[in-house]
Parts: sequence; C-alpha cells; structure tokens
Amino acid sequence: MRIRCLSLVAGLLAAGAQAATQEPPEPPPLRLPSGVRARLWARGLGARSLAGTLVAADAGAVTLVPKGAAPLAAVELSVPAADVTRLELALERKRHGWEGLLIGAVAGVIVGFTDPVDPMLCRLNQNVSCSRAGAVGTYAVGFAAIGGVIGALVQTDRWTPVALDALSSPPPPAPRAGRAPLSLRLAVRF
Repeated sequence: MRIRCLSLVAGLLAAGAQAATQEPPEPPPLRLPSGVRARLWARGLGARSLAGTLVAADAGAVTLVPKGAAPLAAVELSVPAADVTRLELALERKRHGWEGLLIGAVAGVIVGFTDPVDPMLCRLNQNVSCSRAGAVGTYAVGFAAIGGVIGALVQTDRWTPVALDALSSPPPPAPRAGRAPLSLRLAVRF
C-alpha cells in the first residue's frame, strides 16, 4: 500500500513537471477594429496627421478612408506599415458638460459684478437687481445652466494610442530547448 501511494505521488509530480515545462500557446495576432476613427503620423507627412476611418491594418499597410471624403466615393489611402510613426484610435467620445458649467458660472459672476444695481429702481423695474449678491447669484446660475447645456452638446474624441508592434507580423516561435519532454508511464493497481 505504501509503495502504491509513493508511486502515485511520484506520477503526479512527474505530470506536474511536464505541464510546467510546456510553453503556453501563442496568443492570436491583434486585429484592430475596422470602422473606427483613426489618425496616424507617418514619415513624409511631417508634423501633420492623417485622419479618417480605419479600413484595415496589418503588417503590410494601414488603410484609411480620409476624413471628409464623400460617403459613396471609394477613396482609400494606404500607408505602408513601416512608414507609420504613430497610430491612435478614437474608441469613445467625451462630453464637456462640467467644463461648460464651470465656464458659464465664472462668466456669470463676472457679468453679475458689472450689472448695475439700484435698490430703489428694482421695485419698479424687474430687470434691475436690488443687491450685488442677487445680481451675481442670478447671472452665475443662469450662465452656468447655459454653459452646462452647451458643454453637454460638445463632444470630442478620446484618442487611444496603438503600439506599432501590433501592426507587425508575430515573431517566429522561440526554439525549443534541446531536452526531450519527460514521459513517464505509471501503472497503478488498486
């Protein structure tokens, strides 16, 4: 019984050692999503970027439909992948509601300090503020609301950089070590 248990433990250790020496499978090559907004910088363009919709990207070339091209026109620009110095994708859009709200509030405070204030005339004319605090508060709240709405309507792209080695072909597999994999046959009877 003791020999059987020891042989079972030895077999499990040998199987574990063999599993540990195996290399993990190669990950599939990265495929960039087509149809997203992209911009790239390449040799020959200088400091300018080329923006458009990504059609394809592989080890050979990056293909874009330029921004502003007619929707039905089949205009595609291919840039050799070796010439691409930087590539970015716009995967999401950002709204600017909070920034607009803050800018509107600051503008409202400034206008509130420049608005004429008359405690006597305010009883006859509703367009005249009775106090400086009332004028500042009214304009700050009003301009903040307008700025928040305008900021929420303004959207900009959030650009995500892409590693350029994602465009290259995957590296060749690493040579295996000179050792043959461990093989052990174990017969266990109970």
